[in-house]
Amino acid sequence: MNGPQNAGLLSRLRQLWAQLWRPAADSRQQMGARAENAAARYLQRCGYRILARNLRTRTGEIDIVAQHNGWLVIVEVRSRQEDSPVAPRETLTRKKRRKLAALAEQLRKRYRLRDMPVRVDLVEVTVNERGRVKSCEVLPGLPLGDR
Repeated sequence: MNGPQNAGLLSRLRQLWAQLWRPAADSRQQMGARAENAAARYLQRCGYRILARNLRTRTGEIDIVAQHNGWLVIVEVRSRQEDSPVAPRETLTRKKRRKLAALAEQLRKRYRLRDMPVRVDLVEVTVNERGRVKSCEVLPGLPLGDR
């Protein structure tokens, strides 16, 4: 049984095999993307105007840049499964807080926003065991100094 029909069948079997045995796409990345999408929608419902998402700079990445009540807001999104013993806010390290402060300052300088107040908000996203978003909560004015 040689010929083009078998070649097509063999190719299809290889694809199926690869799909079955390929490691699943990084579920952390998928959960993070889902959480960021949910956070953006939630922020909009809360009156935030989304200006940018996943803004990359030399210093790092800003999940969401928004405007809210006259403030330029740097939004960090953190997510956890609902059965996690650690709350999303507890995963924000001192190093990440310093980086967020540097990113906020860099953004102010780059876009000449010295007169606009800047703050960093945290959006906590909780997902269930199926990876579906269960809740979102905004923690405005995140303190950026040492814990």
